[in-house]
Amino acid sequence: MEKNLKLTLEYLGTNYYGWQLLPNKPTVQGKVKEALETVLRHEVKLIGASRTDAGVHALGQVANFFTSKEIPLNDLKRALNGLLPPDIKVTKVEEVPEDFHARRSAKGKLYRYRLFLREVPSPFEFQRSWFVPYRLDLKAMEEAARLFLGTKDFTTFSKSDRKREVNPIRTIDKIELVKEGYVLELLFVGRSFLRHMIRVITATLIEVGKGKLKPEEVEKLFEARSREAAPYLAPPYGLYLERVYYEDYPY
Repeated sequence: MEKNLKLTLEYLGTNYYGWQLLPNKPTVQGKVKEALETVLRHEVKLIGASRTDAGVHALGQVANFFTSKEIPLNDLKRALNGLLPPDIKVTKVEEVPEDFHARRSAKGKLYRYRLFLREVPSPFEFQRSWFVPYRLDLKAMEEAARLFLGTKDFTTFSKSDRKREVNPIRTIDKIELVKEGYVLELLFVGRSFLRHMIRVITATLIEVGKGKLKPEEVEKLFEARSREAAPYLAPPYGLYLERVYYEDYPY
């Protein structure tokens, strides 16, 4: 009898071309699938909750797959972690209902973007956060962040996708700025996010913090409905998928 198993994963995305399988390129999904098939000795269709981009990290990525192999869950976790590289680890293995789908069952996600604000970069933060050697106006950034809350058309703040039609309407329920020492973290909670959306919003808030963009100008960026109207793309290595919510989404 087949079981539906749910994996919770942590990984540093630095050495990978994102989550999604790609031919002849190392991806997180590829490494996990390979480890699963080695342990279970059958082909595995692995479904991920989020297609994190190249260089993006995760503290709480979720995936699921089906297997008829009888193996204790703790033994499976131990075996996978023995095969996986040091920058990818499985933190939890659970049996879930047959209709659970890592992506479609998700009710919301929490992403964290880390910035390191100091005149000199830290070697310990290399490719773990975005080094920004500026003093930022956090009050202005918080004022601008409020303008992104709610259900809106985020065309300006996402990757242009000419290959297929993508609904640009998304809902952000929370953006919080948390500063401790030299580290500033931006927390984003929402139902779902467009490709590059958090990284473009982060870059926009940084420009507000530098004084190059006024908080009230954010509304004009929404109205433009053009990616060219928004600032550059923040680098991937500051971004972490921290949590995927299912029945426990707080909003």
